[in-house]
Amino acid sequence: MVLACAEGLENRSVAKKLRCSLGMVGKWRSRFLKARLEGLYDEPRPGAPRQVTDAQVEQIVVRTLVGR
Repeated sequence: MVLACAEGLENRSVAKKLRCSLGMVGKWRSRFLKARLEGLYDEPRPGAPRQVTDAQVEQIVVRTLVGR
């Protein structure tokens, strides 16, 4: 999405091209403009903290891909 914005497309064109909402394009463009790449990281979510670590997710993805 951010790369499509970097091509000079307007939010409406990006939303149509990627088949997402205009609001979503605006949100991510704004986050990128404010904080550059750091703004693209997922923000903390309310509720219980994650019980699965990034390392565990990576292990599962690797196992899935190797098993092919």
